[in-house]
Amino acid sequence: MAKQERSSRTHERFLDASADEFSRHGYAGANLQRIATHVGMTKGALYAHFPSKDALAAVFTSAFDRVVQELLQDIGEDDLTMASLRHVTVGFVLRMQSDSRFRAGIRLAFEEGCTHGRVPSVINNLSDTLTRLIRDAQEKRELTTRQPPELISSLVVALMFGMYYTAAAAGSGDDAEQVCELWQLLSPSDPECSA
Repeated sequence: MAKQERSSRTHERFLDASADEFSRHGYAGANLQRIATHVGMTKGALYAHFPSKDALAAVFTSAFDRVVQELLQDIGEDDLTMASLRHVTVGFVLRMQSDSRFRAGIRLAFEEGCTHGRVPSVINNLSDTLTRLIRDAQEKRELTTRQPPELISSLVVALMFGMYYTAAAAGSGDDAEQVCELWQLLSPSDPECSA
């Protein structure tokens, strides 16, 4: 195996082990020695790939930001419907279920926000987009108009991020279905959502 290919594989193994570590223990509780041991390497080898714990954490927060922005960019300005709401919310939850690096980004983004006393900008962007989509769906009578769009958006965001913290207790696998059921509850005329 070529040296560059071996280095690339080691880099990816460090990322996978780090994602698990940050997801489980958060930034403060993450231990670089544990990560290195999990990969079967030394802490020095980890530092050869990532110069600091901050640099390693930044990989996950920037990837999380990028994935959420991609989900939001997939929405066309002319097509703000229930399908778009399902696309963003179910897509987010499915990614959360299947991607340990995304989960690490969620935890780190929230911890960083709490440390600085603010909501992460990616969450504000998600909330603003959901509010806009919900308002449009309400105007088209595709969604209940009994509640303001901001309240529904807050509920959906809380549900999506709450799933991160309750997945271990509830058992993974049905989170996307729960998001679909929420949209059906708020829009009885909405066709069945497929997760």
